[in-house]
Amino acid sequence: MAGLSFPLRAAQTLDSIREQLEALSACDDLDLEIVDAVLRVEFEDGSQIIVNRQEPVQQLWVASPLGPAHFAYDTTRELWVDTKTGETLMGVLSKAFTLKLGEPVPLKD
Repeated sequence: MAGLSFPLRAAQTLDSIREQLEALSACDDLDLEIVDAVLRVEFEDGSQIIVNRQEPVQQLWVASPLGPAHFAYDTTRELWVDTKTGETLMGVLSKAFTLKLGEPVPLKD
């Protein structure tokens, strides 16, 4: 994704997350939608994981059972990286979905 504009990179990332989740049987009962650059994933109990684009700071922000996190794109590694912990976006989301669903939810960067 090197050389892409922030809006395009963010849109491709949200699409990738949605596609990966839709391909996993563990996620069959989840309600997934992307509206206005916000990916909302709703669980059967009504709780949500939200990934949204923050244009002014060029970050993706995540709200999940693990707490809030902000991710900036590391052009060297070509990954979204948590600005505080250094964890990758897909790694954090994988942990959050695994915690919520009680079974492994592997997501690839």
